[in-house]
Amino acid sequence: FVQLISIAGSETVVRLLGFAGVELARHPDQRRLLVDDPGLVGNAVEEILRYEAPSPIQGRWVARDIELHGQVVPRGSKMALLNASADRDERHFPDADRFDVRREIDRHLAFGYGTHFCIGAALARLEGRIAIEQTLARFPAWEVDEDNLQRIHTSTVRGYTNVPFTP
Repeated sequence: FVQLISIAGSETVVRLLGFAGVELARHPDQRRLLVDDPGLVGNAVEEILRYEAPSPIQGRWVARDIELHGQVVPRGSKMALLNASADRDERHFPDADRFDVRREIDRHLAFGYGTHFCIGAALARLEGRIAIEQTLARFPAWEVDEDNLQRIHTSTVRGYTNVPFTP
């Protein structure tokens, strides 16, 4: 169990930080807000998680027959929950495709929900906040070499394996 948490936690935080580097380069106005007011970094972590979820899909077994949108999903079925898609839902997040580090976020699904909520969420948020704060303190501006971004290819985690940038 400790090994599972260690691997899952480090993998997703690394992807969160990759997305942070890329999105803050793509949105220098948002990065400037964070440089000028580091108190916004905690909220920026939430926005990055909402905007680019490192773990965008959760698989579950259906425990009992259930009807969803007029379709019966039988007990024992496999179901994929696209939490990253839900975090771009305009019904909950107005202008959801806009990256905004000042967005009011009451909740998102990047860490799951309910009994399946990520046990390491608080640590991931802390690691993300500290890493972004320290990066911005040292490098208040940077450019990402978009042509050489490399993505990881797995069935459960998404993000970059390589984010080449120059300050």
